[in-house]
Amino acid sequence: MARTVGQFLEGFVLPLVSGGEVRVGKPYRPGEVDAFVVDLPNASVEQVDVDDARERAIADLVVRTPSLVLDDDELYLAAAVHNLLFLEHPQVDSWTTPESRLDRVRESARVFAHQGPAEDRYRLLARHSLLHNLFDLSRTDLLVTWWTGNARYFGQRPPGRLTRWRGVRRVREETSVASYSELLGDPDVEGIVADLVRLSPLTDLMAQPREGPALDWTFAVSVLRDAELARAVAYRSLEVTEGEGAFAAPARMAAALDRFIDRGPVAADLRAVAAFLVHLNALIAVGESHDRDLDAPSAALTTALAPERAARRPRGLATFFALPDAMSRVDERLAEPPGLRQDTRAYRRWRQHRGQVRVALGEGAVEALANRLASALGVPRAPDPTPSPTAPS
Repeated sequence: MARTVGQFLEGFVLPLVSGGEVRVGKPYRPGEVDAFVVDLPNASVEQVDVDDARERAIADLVVRTPSLVLDDDELYLAAAVHNLLFLEHPQVDSWTTPESRLDRVRESARVFAHQGPAEDRYRLLARHSLLHNLFDLSRTDLLVTWWTGNARYFGQRPPGRLTRWRGVRRVREETSVASYSELLGDPDVEGIVADLVRLSPLTDLMAQPREGPALDWTFAVSVLRDAELARAVAYRSLEVTEGEGAFAAPARMAAALDRFIDRGPVAADLRAVAAFLVHLNALIAVGESHDRDLDAPSAALTTALAPERAARRPRGLATFFALPDAMSRVDERLAEPPGLRQDTRAYRRWRQHRGQVRVALGEGAVEALANRLASALGVPRAPDPTPSPTAPS
């Protein structure tokens, strides 16, 4: 029986957007999804349900949520996710599915994920509204045992007959959860997942650090050109500032900056990324500007940059904290956010942070980063400033 676009929207796309059980069936062929695109106007009820859910998903990010209409490329992206989930089902290898067919499924997912970049505000929000749950996908597996045997169900409920007469038949149920790394972290599909997140850079930036494709500023820099979206990303990235995961999101962004520098990026793009990360540093100081002793060492920075934690620091953390001082030697306009000095308490805390970072990381780390930035931007090095470690009382 032929599948319809309405069934695809209701059974897979809607729960992908709003949360719930997604129905993964046999993989979709390119011609089948092409037919879905043509037939999309005939599934207006299901399409409206999906679009309403997408608008709710981004309502907290922007003041005025745009009216979203599911487009062709989003339908293809959803089909790509569906086929990837099919490929990573643990029983695929045990089914009588020849490897050549799996290769075709993999290739169809790659074709579906081959869409144009998201560069304008509407497209950034539209794709994020579809894929915002991508890294939170999970599958609940169930092992059912009884007095004469057992059966395992992957993301499915067992038939009622197996769980009847629990006491008499000694029925036991044991659940386990397969996370993103088990569902989409396979080397065979990670390249396609990387294509998906490049097409939805807002999704990549809003996701908390996790296993998966590395952030690529070549695509993600487009988000920073929209002040409202950049603000949402900044607030999300600083949600965790305590414990083992402290500053992991800014560290991930700074690690991507390290790679970005090595690629010889467009100077304007590199400046945008550097300015954004300096802004995140300033937000940390602003958050501590109500502390009683503005000249005391920051407890958060002390913990994050403690020498005994150096081997366990998130990659990029040193780059993140060293960036403001490095930029002061390359382009003073980007060394601190505009207007910071007008907030006396915040600026005093900022100065204390800068001194604390220089002591913790050493002059060599700042100097090396400044040299790399100057080379990538093609500008001469400014004379090394010698600011006092803390702001005057």
